[in-house]
Amino acid sequence: MNSVHPARFLRLAFAAVFCLTAFSAAADSPLPQALTAANIGRLVDRLMTKWVDDHKGPGAVVVVVTRDGPVFARGYGFADAAAKTPFTADATLVRPGSISKLFTGIAVMQLVDAGKLDLDRDVNAYIDFAIPVPEGGVPVTLRRLLTHRAGFEEHLKGLFSRNPAPEPLGRWLAKNLPRRLFPDGDVEAYSNYGAALAGYVVERVSGEPFVAYAQRHILDPLGMRHSTFQQPLPDNLAPLIAKGYRTSSDAPPLVFFETISAAPAGALSASGEDIGRFMRALINGGELDGVRILSKARLEEMMTPSNPTSAGYVGLAFFGSKVLGHDSIGHDGGTMTFFSDLRIFPEQGIGIFVSRDGIGEITTPKDLAAIPNPVTAIARRFLPEAPEAAASAEPHDASVAGVYHSSRRADSSFLRINGLLSQRFLEIDGAGNATSLAAIWPFAEGRLMKRFERNLYETPDGGRYTFVDDGRSESYFVNAAFRMQRVPWYLDARWIAPAFLVSTLIVVLTLLAWPIAALRRRWRKRPWNEDSGVRRHYLAVRLVFLVDTIVIGATATLFVMSSDYTIFNAATDPLLVGLYALAWLGAFGALLTLWAVTSFWRNSVGSRWSRVHYSLVAASSVMIAWFFITFRIAGTTLNY
Repeated sequence: MNSVHPARFLRLAFAAVFCLTAFSAAADSPLPQALTAANIGRLVDRLMTKWVDDHKGPGAVVVVVTRDGPVFARGYGFADAAAKTPFTADATLVRPGSISKLFTGIAVMQLVDAGKLDLDRDVNAYIDFAIPVPEGGVPVTLRRLLTHRAGFEEHLKGLFSRNPAPEPLGRWLAKNLPRRLFPDGDVEAYSNYGAALAGYVVERVSGEPFVAYAQRHILDPLGMRHSTFQQPLPDNLAPLIAKGYRTSSDAPPLVFFETISAAPAGALSASGEDIGRFMRALINGGELDGVRILSKARLEEMMTPSNPTSAGYVGLAFFGSKVLGHDSIGHDGGTMTFFSDLRIFPEQGIGIFVSRDGIGEITTPKDLAAIPNPVTAIARRFLPEAPEAAASAEPHDASVAGVYHSSRRADSSFLRINGLLSQRFLEIDGAGNATSLAAIWPFAEGRLMKRFERNLYETPDGGRYTFVDDGRSESYFVNAAFRMQRVPWYLDARWIAPAFLVSTLIVVLTLLAWPIAALRRRWRKRPWNEDSGVRRHYLAVRLVFLVDTIVIGATATLFVMSSDYTIFNAATDPLLVGLYALAWLGAFGALLTLWAVTSFWRNSVGSRWSRVHYSLVAASSVMIAWFFITFRIAGTTLNY
């Protein structure tokens, strides 16, 4: 489960650091050590204790297993900082977020194996509401849902809730159906909605609620006694859940349980040791302790790349990627408070699960490097050193440079602003290496992506991105379940951000200057203007600017508050309708501003300088109106 405000910026920044940080503490041994509990403890304890002690990380769990059994399982910090309740691997429950999708995928494949589901059949055959197929598009199938190729745009409304129990899955899906941004089924666009829809198909065909199905067919057979999709938690598990901390242990935890309406996409609650049992079943071909949850052939099918690239791939629910040059498969996950990663190294038969509660105390960008990444550290210390990729001798392609945005985005609602804020600008140096920068502010230190082969780029820890340009479609970068696509010029944050900022500044300063000018005129006993038409024009422009300022302020407030995803629900609809109405008023008011300024020039109202000033004011009003309409602040939909 994984829109910009400070908390979300930290989460996005963490995600980058989580993938890119290599720990110097793990880099001093050229030969792999024996994978024992003692050796892992010496490495991981140092990382996690430093995070808990120095950066006030609330709590975490690290679990390592092999084909033969558990190797290491330890909790760090506190499940409840105020009560000093220890965070343990065997009893403390975490929310692994989107790792839940692996269980959903297995549930689907169980029914495929039983002949009750067809991965390539239109899902409309299985559900009780319709998913339209746009003209020229393809039907949504289970295969497209599990490989994130159904093309749904990002959806947030109702995803998280403070209600003790979630809305019924089918009802939530029916009323929150997103637009299909990529209806051709050929673009990876990660989707919580899509995974939830796959779970609903399981519910409809099996005749059991998804929560009950997962418990009876996966969790219970694997002996995962401290795991459930049930919301709220059953009485025997409720006392075991770690309190949710968004930042440090000094910050107050959430006062509510994170209820996730799209349960198959991210509602699992589980202990670290239980996830260890799940990983062992995956490593051993779907079997654990003589109990089989899925045939080996079906599990291998799930882990088979659907559209492989040198950077990674999506299987059926599983993501494949490189970690320090080693093949790995698994999934990561995030809620508002928990950040988790499940990673299996098939060749070595090793599984690693890490879940952190909160991000700790982050005061500067450099503090992000202190967020521990045990997966990378363990791989560096205990896996054989992978051959280092040699730089390509082919001439580099400078056309790779440009601005990109993710295919995981929303274009039809105000969430489109998130896509603007997350755009990346790629610079190419003389050696063909790429530096990735935030397009909204391309002056900070960037992220280096070293070029290998012709279209392969590698980050310092071995993460890879492939540049694809087959000559038939737009070029893009790809890494597992999303693409970074080129941004059209009219959506380029490099000009939109400064233009909107300057326009807003001009409008606000002009608005503030009017009462000051009125006081000066009154003090000097100078009349404003005796022409009633001119006065009406001035008043109209003031009202437009006031509306623009209110809308900008309200939108900024909305995005600051949206660190709490639960605010996006039906109760917010009246406020959103009010914001839409004001934004449309401001947008149409730009025409009024243009007409007024044209009148000022035609009738030589005021000095030449004042007319030039009002021309700048009119241009600013038009820019703001364009922004409101383009980024759906002047919107019409309550489905977002």
